Amino acid sequence: MAASPATAGRRLGSRWTFCASRTVALPSTGTCSRTRRPAPAPSAACRCSAPRSPPDRRRPCVTDRVAKTPGPDHPITVEPNACRVVVRLGGKVIADTTRALTLRESDYPPVQYIPREDVDMTSLKRTNHGTYCPYKGDASYFSIPAGGERSVDAIWTYEAPYDAVVEIKDHLAFYPDRVDAIEQSAA
Repeated sequence: MAASPATAGRRLGSRWTFCASRTVALPSTGTCSRTRRPAPAPSAACRCSAPRSPPDRRRPCVTDRVAKTPGPDHPITVEPNACRVVVRLGGKVIADTTRALTLRESDYPPVQYIPREDVDMTSLKRTNHGTYCPYKGDASYFSIPAGGERSVDAIWTYEAPYDAVVEIKDHLAFYPDRVDAIEQSAA
C-alpha cells in the first residue's frame, strides 16, 4: 500500500521504500506491488542511510528483499496464449501478437505478456517508476503519451525476471484500465 504523508518513510513490515518524495511499502505478506502506485511523501520522514536524491533521480532504499519461489500458497504459471492479442489506444494499435504469454498468479486476474518486438515501442516512453515483486523481481514502466494522464505508467516489464518466470523476459504487460482495449481473438 502507498504511504500517506503521515506514515512516509520506512514502515513496519515494509520490503522497500523510496527516499526523496515518494514511498512504496510492500506488506510483509509479500504481495506484489504491480497494481500499487506511490503517493507523494515528504523525504524528511525517511530514516534510512541512503543518500537523498532529487525527485527525478530517486534511489530505492532496500530492506530485507528476498526472492520468493511460487508454490501451492502462491502459484504462478506462464503459458503460451493461442489467441491473437491486440492492444488499442485512441484508435491506434499499440501491440499486435500471436505470441503472447498468459501469466496466472495466485488470485490475480490473468495478465497477457506481449513480446517487445510485437509492440509499437515508438508510441511508448520509459518512465522512472519502478516496483518490486518478490516472485518476479523489479518491474520497469512505460507510459503512452498519446493517452495523456490516463496512460501514465500503463505498461510494465520485468527486464531481468527471477528464474521462476524467466519466460516473461523481453515481454510487456498493459494495465487494462489505461488503454482502450486488450482484445483476444482466434489466431
